[in-house]
Amino acid sequence: MFATSTAAARDAKPGAWGAWPFVLAVFGASRLLFFAAGTLAALLLPWAEPAGEPLEPPGFLNHWAHWDGAWYAHLATEGYGPRAPQSTAFFPLYPLLVRAGTLFGVGPAFSGVLVSLICTLFATYFLYGIAEKFGGTGTARAATLAFSFFPTAFFLGAPYTEAPFVAFTAGSFWAAYVRRDLLLAGLFGALASATRNLGVLLLIPLGYELLRHRREFGWRGLLSLGLVPVGFLGYAAFLWARFGDPLMFGRAQGFWGRELTNPATTLTRAWNAAGEGARFVLSPETLFLNPGSAPALYASNTVSLVFFALFLVLMGVGFVVLPPGLSAYTFVVTLLPVLTPAPSFPLMSMPRFMLGAFPLFLVAGYLLSRSRPALYAWLVVSALLGVALTALFTTWRWVA
Repeated sequence: MFATSTAAARDAKPGAWGAWPFVLAVFGASRLLFFAAGTLAALLLPWAEPAGEPLEPPGFLNHWAHWDGAWYAHLATEGYGPRAPQSTAFFPLYPLLVRAGTLFGVGPAFSGVLVSLICTLFATYFLYGIAEKFGGTGTARAATLAFSFFPTAFFLGAPYTEAPFVAFTAGSFWAAYVRRDLLLAGLFGALASATRNLGVLLLIPLGYELLRHRREFGWRGLLSLGLVPVGFLGYAAFLWARFGDPLMFGRAQGFWGRELTNPATTLTRAWNAAGEGARFVLSPETLFLNPGSAPALYASNTVSLVFFALFLVLMGVGFVVLPPGLSAYTFVVTLLPVLTPAPSFPLMSMPRFMLGAFPLFLVAGYLLSRSRPALYAWLVVSALLGVALTALFTTWRWVA
């Protein structure tokens, strides 16, 4: 269980220089690794030719604006109208931030990367602070490393919502647990729910914290939690005013074939699909050199199942070491998308969704801080796999 003893509490206090030197060093090293891998892959490997997706925008760093990144770049410049209703599946805060960056004369790809990097830096700081409070400096450093070099951490530097979502959700939890400020937690929560609909699930851990410390937070704490769904409700109001359907974002998921499905059916399909995709995983030349995007799409089923197994292990430990509200949040925010799988790709995006569930890295830090060989092995394997996945992503091959 996370630190509760006097000695552990003493270790959990920040040093004279605080968390920033370590956070900045890990941030710089991890971003350099993924950006170098992505740039070299984009220059040296043939690009695939995806169908049915908006193409990456022209301009600097456009090789990072693939898949959802291309959608966000399009939203930032064209708005929701031209590709509605499909475009409404993407919540508005991130494309608004990207659009704000383009006002300074840069392209949407560069602006998206810059916004994501700034958010990643703060997400890493908040994660460090939460982990340090719970488990001390060793756990905080291991959690920061596990998060920054996670195999899909390249998404933190792409025009995707991973970085802002983690920044706002971890920031909300950090405000409640470390700063003891539920008003700030509610404000961060509102930003999170304007970034993704799953941001409203912050009510689970924040509500649990409020119940545990009712006297400390008082009735103002309850009002502060009311801020969390404001971003979600604001987007629904916009859709109602613009398109006459406040829940259009949910119906837009049908464009990708997602529908409510029995979890047992999903897992059966995932197992079968992973077996079929294994042949592509074991054939690197087909995976990286084939001009079509299909091999990577099918290989992603195998990769997603492996990540799902990792999720189950970390979640199992999380139910023991995390506070109940936080473990419940982690479980729901990660598994909820599994209830609405895509037909041919049952666990689609699982490796990326795990990145957005920041408490998983508290668990990883807790475990890895107890064994340096295990931490080093994790980092080596994670970084190597991350380089491979980055190369696939920047050449228009599906990862997650």
